[in-house]
Formats: sequence, C-alpha cells, structure tokens
Amino acid sequence: MKIRLSPLFALFALAACVACTKRPVQPGFAIQSVDSLLHGEGFDCRIEYRFASIGNAAGHPALETIERANIGYFYDLEAFEGTAAEAAEAAIAQIAEQYAMPPGASGPDVGTGRPAWEGEISVESEGNVVDSLLCYAITRSSYTGGAHGMYSTQYHIYSLADGFELSLADLFDARQLEILDRAIREKIAETYDAVSDEDLSDRGFFPEYICPTENFRITPEGIAFFYNPYEIGCYALGSVEVTFTWAELDARFAAQ
Repeated sequence: MKIRLSPLFALFALAACVACTKRPVQPGFAIQSVDSLLHGEGFDCRIEYRFASIGNAAGHPALETIERANIGYFYDLEAFEGTAAEAAEAAIAQIAEQYAMPPGASGPDVGTGRPAWEGEISVESEGNVVDSLLCYAITRSSYTGGAHGMYSTQYHIYSLADGFELSLADLFDARQLEILDRAIREKIAETYDAVSDEDLSDRGFFPEYICPTENFRITPEGIAFFYNPYEIGCYALGSVEVTFTWAELDARFAAQ
C-alpha cells in the first residue's frame, strides 16, 4: 500500500532528509542599501537597491550558496562571483551601458536646464523562513520610457539544509502537475467569472499561457503561484496570484 503524503509534509521531509539530524543554520538578514543617479543625454535615471543580504552566510556552505544565487537574481547578473556591493556597481554600470549613459555624463534638455525625461529603477527583497525552507522575494518597479512603468515580483525557494533551489518538479510528480494545470485554470476562471477560454480572452487573459509557473511562494498554509503583468494576460490585469491550501491540494490529488 502506497502512503500518500501531503505536499507540505513531503516538502519539509525533503529538506529534513538532507539535513539529517542537524538543524539548518537560520539566516540572519541585513538590508544593504544603494542609491545612485545616472545622467544621460537628456535623461536622468534614479536607481534604488534594497538587498536583503544573509549577514551570517560566511562559513555556512548552504547559506553561502543561497547568498550567491540571490545576488545574481537581485542584480540581474549571470555567473557573478563577487560581493553584493560589487554586484551593485556592476549592475549600475550595466544599466548605464544599456541606456547609453556613461556614469557622470550630463545632458540637460537644451534651454531648460532639466533632463527631458526622468526614469526610476527600484529593486527590493526580503526573506522568510518556513520550517527548513527559505522563501526569498525580489520586487522590481521601474519606469524607463514608454506608456507606463513596469513592476514584477519573483520568488525563489531554497532548502536551508544544502542551499538547493526547489522547482515544481521537486514538489509534485507529473500527474500532480497535470492536476495543478487544470486547477489553476479553474481558479482563474472562477475568480474572473469566465466559463470558457473565449471569456478569459475577453477579460484580457492569454489562455494558452495559463499553466503552473516556477514563480511560486511557500507558506505554512499552502502554495501560491504568482504571474506578473504580460505573463498570462494584458498589463491592465495587473499581477495575478493563484493560491491553494495544502488541504485543498490533497483533496484534489486524491479525487483525480
């Protein structure tokens, strides 16, 4: 007889097995703030970083692994090996290059003494421990031209035992993911009073893109799938979050 474990129990059991009998070291967070102003050709861009660094990462391999991953995610840098402070400098230089704004250059709008256009990039993060897991959230907001600004939230879930980042494949098997796919679509349809893909399209969704996302957060009560603007619908819809309790998922998995 196969024993069915709830997703939450299986999730914590996974972390506990890796940790063996030693409880993982708990992260201690400290906010590292960086503020900068880039001047370009008729363009100013204010940059604000609020990075939740793991202050006690040194000497703890799992926390060091998580800290390195978070630095790369937060500052949008690939294969970066330096400190958070060095990452901030590299990220600002990358933004300056992207918008052709050499740091220190100036270019006010002719005749006004003011830049013709002003932008802003703001990134902040926070970490929350759930049993033997760390849920790390990175929130971005920016205006760099166009009709409107952009915003997003990205979640990363780590095992505190070994620093491993969890994906949906670590939490659910193929059958459960198929059930989740239908369940997410049903919840969205119910929330937005839609009975068909045509109805979802009328409400601004892109039905063909609705599926389980790797952008999820874990809580003691359940799991939430988070979709940023344009991922499954138009900008006017805003962000969409679909939440399930562990009990609800157990019931769905048992019934199908």
